[in-house]
Amino acid sequence: MFNNNKKQIDSASQLDLDRIPKHIAIIMDGNGRWAKKRHLPRVAGHKQGMETVKTVTVAASKLGVRVLTLYAFSTENWKRPMDEVNFLMGLPVKFFNNFVPELIENNVKVSVMGLIDQLPEKTQKAVRDAVAQTSQCTGMILNFALNYGSRLDIRTAMQQIAREVENKTITVSEIDDALISRHLMTGF
Repeated sequence: MFNNNKKQIDSASQLDLDRIPKHIAIIMDGNGRWAKKRHLPRVAGHKQGMETVKTVTVAASKLGVRVLTLYAFSTENWKRPMDEVNFLMGLPVKFFNNFVPELIENNVKVSVMGLIDQLPEKTQKAVRDAVAQTSQCTGMILNFALNYGSRLDIRTAMQQIAREVENKTITVSEIDDALISRHLMTGF
């Protein structure tokens, strides 16, 4: 009945490239509900989400976005059923094994924030390999938050700053917004 594609094309032709955000963050939420609504297992939603990430990444890069942060697995996600967690931990392995060549082709650099050393070994390897393989890319940064939480980020930053004060490399009066930002995992 209605052709939504024309509407999308018209919107794209009117896009003001000077107003493209430098940093876009996406909380990857709702994949399980998407699957359930379609009478599919939750993992089908996570798999579809991975495909959507590929599409969004390439589009954001072509539009000139400098950083695309994907909140993919929070520290709270460990409370999910073990089968689902195991599936989610395998997604970065599949994603990076398949998508890194296209990321390099599009000059996209992979970055990861969170407690990577607490992920399963195969996931750690996939993440570290993707970061290393794209390290020479100078275009958009595709930043994954894996085993990340904002409270974790704040606590870690404050501990680092406290150590610097304790070691007398900075004084308490030197603590300002810029210093805190530099210590956050989200700082770019």
